[in-house]
Amino acid sequence: YRRAFLILCLLSHAYVWGKLELASETLPSQLAVPWTKIADHLGLCPVVCHAAVALWNYRLLDEDGPIDLSNLAIMGTYSGSLDEAWFYLVTTSIESAGAPCVSQIMAAIDNIQDGNYAGLKANLETIRDSIAEMTHVLTRMYEKCDPYVFYWKIRPYLAGWENMAEAGLPLGLIYEGVDLWSEQTDEYADMSHLDSAQRLLRQYRRYAGGSAAQSSLIAALDVAFGVEHHRTGEKPTVIKPSELPADRYTKLPAPNPADELNGSAETPRTPPQFKRTNHNAFLRAMRKYMPRSHREFLEDLEVAANIRPFILHLEEQHRQGAITEEEIELIEMYNQCLHQLKLFRDKHVQIVTLYIVNQARKGPNIPHGGFAIQQKKTEKTHSSQHNDLYPQTQLETAPGIKKDSKTEKVTQMFPQLGLARTIGSDSKVVRGTGGTNVMPFLKQSRDETNDMKIQLKEASTKEASKQSWSEWFLGR
Repeated sequence: YRRAFLILCLLSHAYVWGKLELASETLPSQLAVPWTKIADHLGLCPVVCHAAVALWNYRLLDEDGPIDLSNLAIMGTYSGSLDEAWFYLVTTSIESAGAPCVSQIMAAIDNIQDGNYAGLKANLETIRDSIAEMTHVLTRMYEKCDPYVFYWKIRPYLAGWENMAEAGLPLGLIYEGVDLWSEQTDEYADMSHLDSAQRLLRQYRRYAGGSAAQSSLIAALDVAFGVEHHRTGEKPTVIKPSELPADRYTKLPAPNPADELNGSAETPRTPPQFKRTNHNAFLRAMRKYMPRSHREFLEDLEVAANIRPFILHLEEQHRQGAITEEEIELIEMYNQCLHQLKLFRDKHVQIVTLYIVNQARKGPNIPHGGFAIQQKKTEKTHSSQHNDLYPQTQLETAPGIKKDSKTEKVTQMFPQLGLARTIGSDSKVVRGTGGTNVMPFLKQSRDETNDMKIQLKEASTKEASKQSWSEWFLGR
């Protein structure tokens, strides 16, 4: 099933986005029907996801060797390029480097219940070192994945069909043979009570593309260490006003365009709202793009996680002066784990800046077969040539809707959907492959990770008293 899902991801996204042509608004039944059924078996949405390209897309050169970059080969790509293969393999290696964290998290939960401080310290040390190795592997992205090639040749195929109006899919995608109203296949299919116009509109599906936010490993670390994620903009993070209107992290779009007509866009079909740490609607929505077993594990971990409550208990003991040196070491080790996770997110922000933000600002250099050459200065950075060849990267142009298509027909039937609106020329939004404004979210996630560290205030006060006046002043 996993292999079949991967192959259908490659075929379907290649069909929809094509090459040097407008996006297709429909997916043929030969691809749509098996893809949807396999996705349902795996508990996934029928769209490319992190698990497909990172967890199910590699083979070992030596079956008895480690799962790292020295022993991995890719199984499928869109472009056939080394850059794309390296991008996936680095991601696979990151997951492998962090794999020990899962068992250590479970062991830490047991050791806290048993009062085994030595075992808990060993668990936290292993988690800390594993996250540090994840960061080290991430830095190797630069070795064989060129930013230009990634952004303009690879990344377009990883896009989904949610929030992709500028790419020619304002309503999403029609999965032929799946969403017929006479077939009771899933939540999208019951259309017997609708008129023909509403029935047409209901055939469209909206799914986000592949995203690092779909990594169940990173989500498990957040849950285990109690990292609280909020709506983008709620925490003290600098976000330009021009970025907020198109910020999907703050307000999720409706899963079906017809929902926008009856005002139900505020209640997307996402997994249940989790009580502990996950207040960010986007991160909750990303869980439906994880394999079912991963999603269920995270839900159980939300209930069982006790690491942060235990550390907060030790912090209270510290304030009361009733804490041992061994318990202080546990707090420090907890902080070290959070610090390594913060450093990982630091590096991720740097990678996204280089590979996505900077490339989006430069625009493509497409003469001579698409090789990167020095771009001539023009009045318009994003030319019509840019828009036609790379519709998934468009930020400031009208939707490239095909003439006489179903999408064009729907825009005429339902003008209240506002599908002809464009993003203002002053907008600096840079979308992720899920159709999202990525940088404010990533920076806030990093800051929220750092905010979870436990500050032993009494200890810091004592240390400050030992400093000279000049050291204190320079520290300020």
